[in-house]
Amino acid sequence: MRKPPALGPDGPESRFSDVFRQKNIDPLHEAMNATLFTSFVSDMGKIYGRWYTKLTWRSQRKMSKAVKRAKMMGVIPTLSRPKSYKFTSQRSTGNYRV
Repeated sequence: MRKPPALGPDGPESRFSDVFRQKNIDPLHEAMNATLFTSFVSDMGKIYGRWYTKLTWRSQRKMSKAVKRAKMMGVIPTLSRPKSYKFTSQRSTGNYRV
C-alpha cells in the first residue's frame, strides 16, 4: 500500500475539492456548527491533515482553528468525534438526547 503524500494535493486539485471554497463558507464563522466538522475530525478527536481533507492551505488553517475554538467552547468533545446532538424543548433543565 502506498503512503499518502505528506503535503496534500497540489493547488488546482485542492481548489477543486475544497468544500469551503466551493460553497463560499468561512470555517471560522461556523465554529458553533458541530455537525460541519465531523468529517474533519478522527474518532479520537484529532484533526485530519490536508492530505486527507483535500482542502486548500488557507481553508485547512481556518478549519483547524475553528475546530480548536469549538473544542475550547465545549461545542464538540475534546477527545472523541462529535455526535449529532438533538436538544429538546426542555433545554433549561439540562435534559437532552444524544
